[in-house]
Amino acid sequence: MNVETEERPESAESKTERAAAEASAGAVLSAGAALFSSLQRTAAALLALLKAEAQVFGASISLIVLSGVALVAFAVALWVCVVALIGWALAVATHSVGIALGILVVMHLLLVAGIWMAIRRAIFQATFPRTRAEYSALQHGLRQDFARFQRASSVPEQDSAP
Repeated sequence: MNVETEERPESAESKTERAAAEASAGAVLSAGAALFSSLQRTAAALLALLKAEAQVFGASISLIVLSGVALVAFAVALWVCVVALIGWALAVATHSVGIALGILVVMHLLLVAGIWMAIRRAIFQATFPRTRAEYSALQHGLRQDFARFQRASSVPEQDSAP
């Protein structure tokens, strides 16, 4: 012990402990910086994803409205064709007129089925399936970053021999 400064000489054990604490603090700082960077990337990716999905949603809404109008129009046309077929059956017309009306009915059924499938697809896209998948991937990455941060910030306990 130095009498003038009252300092004690450092032991090799305390130097080792200090070096380990500095290394641990450096690892925690590095992990914290990586976590902050990961949070920034996640926030930027979520913002870009929301912008893209908002554009898809806007396009889907107009498609749904236009498809609904077209569906109503083709449903009315189908009704007119069915009424014409019933009229033909009651009027006992020639077979060529009946075949023509039958083809029209089949054609309108195909059009209505196609529009119906397009509306279902647009509604499915409006529920953001890709956004949910991307959000899940971002969440998984963020959890890994948090776990890495927690592992780096936890100080390993040293066994001291009594």
